[in-house]
Amino acid sequence: MQKLTAKVSPGGPHPTPVLSLTTPEETQGDSQTKSWAQARSVPVLVPAAIAEKEEEEEEGTRTKGCVRCPRCPWRGLRRLVWGILLGGGVALAWAGGTHCARRTLQTLPAPFFITWFASTWNLLFFALYYLGHLLGADKRQWPVTRFRQCSELLGEGGVASGGWAGWRGLLWRVALFSALWSIATFLYLLSLRRISPGDASTVLCCSPAFLFLLSWIGLKERFMGVRIVAVILSITGIVMMAYADGFHSDSITGVALAVGSASTSAFYNVLVKLLVGCPGPGGVAVLQSCAGLCSAALQGWLCALLYLSGVEYWSPTLPLPWTQLCELACLLLSFNILVHFGDTFTHPAFISFGILLSVPTNTVMSMYLDPALQFSQVRLAATGIIASGFLLLLLPERWDESVLSWLGGLRVGRHCEEHLEEAGEGAVTSRAKPKLSGLQ
Repeated sequence: MQKLTAKVSPGGPHPTPVLSLTTPEETQGDSQTKSWAQARSVPVLVPAAIAEKEEEEEEGTRTKGCVRCPRCPWRGLRRLVWGILLGGGVALAWAGGTHCARRTLQTLPAPFFITWFASTWNLLFFALYYLGHLLGADKRQWPVTRFRQCSELLGEGGVASGGWAGWRGLLWRVALFSALWSIATFLYLLSLRRISPGDASTVLCCSPAFLFLLSWIGLKERFMGVRIVAVILSITGIVMMAYADGFHSDSITGVALAVGSASTSAFYNVLVKLLVGCPGPGGVAVLQSCAGLCSAALQGWLCALLYLSGVEYWSPTLPLPWTQLCELACLLLSFNILVHFGDTFTHPAFISFGILLSVPTNTVMSMYLDPALQFSQVRLAATGIIASGFLLLLLPERWDESVLSWLGGLRVGRHCEEHLEEAGEGAVTSRAKPKLSGLQ
């Protein structure tokens, strides 16, 4: 059996491309072609020719104009600008969605219905991806052809064969992913009814810590001491956040629900990487669109059952807050699109920083909307501890070796400079002696 490892990066309550698998051994098989997954050192779960074509088209859309040259200075500047813009967009989208969800829950106390309504908007994922394909690709395809080609990146031939086996292999994965997605969002909405948006988003930043633990156990990830320290810091911050308002308060229940949302999101990411691998933007678009379809078809009856049983009830005489619901769904969809497709334009670290910046953004928005809101020192300390653990999880796997090699290079360079200075002084002295003897 092949050993799988994973790189962990921070993510939100929704599935994010924050985990990339690595294999210590090369997959046996066709060695003449290299798939999109092999280029990122992941196990090959898809046909190599199709993945290679997907990678070439994505590279063609990313390398336009002067950025075709890998040494062009404008390429780094362009990725930096995109990173700042997309990171800020991630922070604003998540903070706005969190506050909009809290306001919607005050008007419509039906968290599962809100979850179902927002999840159905994932149907637009492939439509938006296809729009980008039309704008950026050199060879355009019909929507059905593009959908079949992208679905093959999900493994087992996708739906290109047109048989029931391909659809069944895709649907059972998507149904499972859709259920985990809805559970994570539902728990997060429940936590917003008991704690502030800033506290909920802070606890949600512990998701990368849970992701590392699950990847270490399930995917046999390489052990890293610094990430264990990050996990300890995250757990410490969670405990401090839970008991910031005392032992008998709603904050304990709210923090527990937020922890459940973060752990469910981490389990979602691990399961996606285990069953699907790293499908690329096209495969992600197909996966999210199918998840939205499953949410609309398989979870709609549960909303009706909760309404008829009185668990989630609203007056039929009063109109539903459709404006707030659409705003929430649009913000969550924008957040997920930026997280999933943002690394196409910039480095994934900028997207992770955007998720971390959502914590102070939520805090500032809470202070603006509720001036009477006060923050205790314990809560601020817990936020700082969780943020420190989040930043530690951003360190790459071989960061210690890179630092040691960099320090060694500085030491060797300094030694060479000293040696050259000594050699130069000796040469000057040897040339000056005959001149002095001649003058005498």
